[in-house]
Amino acid sequence: RRGRGDRPPMRNLHRIMDIDEQAFMRATQATFKLGIVFDNWGEIGDSYIHSFGEIGQRSWMAEFHEFWLEARDQGFGGSLDEYCLELMAAKAGKFAKNVQDTRLNFAFHLDATRYAGFLRQLSEAAGVKRVEGKISEVRKHSETGELKALLLERGELIEGDLFIDCSG
Repeated sequence: RRGRGDRPPMRNLHRIMDIDEQAFMRATQATFKLGIVFDNWGEIGDSYIHSFGEIGQRSWMAEFHEFWLEARDQGFGGSLDEYCLELMAAKAGKFAKNVQDTRLNFAFHLDATRYAGFLRQLSEAAGVKRVEGKISEVRKHSETGELKALLLERGELIEGDLFIDCSG
């Protein structure tokens, strides 16, 4: 499906902003995603899935891959893919949130334009001022060097505590 995908850390932003997941998904036409597929990765016809999950279980003795490599050398252990729940679920086309306290690490595939509109609506409802214009001068605090204000070409001075450049 065409669109944009995010990475799991975006869910942390949504938690901080107290964004309702269902409202977000409806507004952006989002679907769940467990990883990123790279077609023709090594050579034409190859496919690689970069899963968002951990591979294996950590141990105080050694990293999981060390146990897996030893098992493989002894003739068992299977494919490394078999030890990542998110990767196995993605390959099987399965997804469920919070099943038996198992937390899948997932992200969303969404329409980026709809997402920008969704965030704009939330931000403006919370009192964020959105200003478009070409910056002619950046003014910084003389002692700290922090951004203090922006002077636009049309002569408007924009002061604030947080400035976000959305020019792309």
